[in-house]
Amino acid sequence: MHALLTEAESRGYTVETQTDLQRGDAVHTLAIVIRGRAFPLVLTKRTAKVPREPTSQELRRQEHSPWTRVPKYDEEFIGHLALGAPAGNWYQHSYFYSEGARWTLESRLGHPLQDLEQLAAEAERREREKELREAEQRRRWYATVALAREQQVEQHRARVLTGQTRACPQAAEIRAFCQAARARAGDTPVATDEADWLEWAEAYAEQLDPRQTPLHTPPDPQAARRSLPHTAGTISAVLTWRPRRDGSAASTTRC
Repeated sequence: MHALLTEAESRGYTVETQTDLQRGDAVHTLAIVIRGRAFPLVLTKRTAKVPREPTSQELRRQEHSPWTRVPKYDEEFIGHLALGAPAGNWYQHSYFYSEGARWTLESRLGHPLQDLEQLAAEAERREREKELREAEQRRRWYATVALAREQQVEQHRARVLTGQTRACPQAAEIRAFCQAARARAGDTPVATDEADWLEWAEAYAEQLDPRQTPLHTPPDPQAARRSLPHTAGTISAVLTWRPRRDGSAASTTRC
């Protein structure tokens, strides 16, 4: 193990200790850090099952308690060491090296380090691809929402303009109605109740006619997500991605 860690440091990698909890106990391991990723390593002894002869005490216990189970095999060290990730670790099945009859771990230090370098490069590649995917999702999200916002403003202005064009003839009709009512009376004074009604109608026509005040572009509507036009692109973008506060991606199902 010392030779491996020394070789790793000579290649510019760092070695650190890690502490994990397993069944409530602290387990300390060494890890080689390559490209910011830690690969834990444990050195274990290779064993083999060998037939086991029960002791006299075990035989007596089994006579009094037939259900007692006596082990049939023992684990015996076969003289070889193994190096790999700890059991239960994320990399448990990613790298494992065992001595053979013709070679030892120290004679092949380059093999484990080469494999760890490849694992680190592959993990870096996957992370980079993920970042590119999220960046593309982010670009599409902002572009889609910006387009939806533009459509929202356009639709709002169109509604205001349509309302103004409808209000103009309606105001003109009210004025014409009031003039006809007054002309009908001729020189006869208009009744108080009718006069009040006509005055209110003429005032309402003034309020209704948008040309009585300077025209201007209406204020943009509130840019709330729920008020954006629900085009197919907007719904697809909002359903699949939205930014978190820290700028990272987050999937959602609300729109």
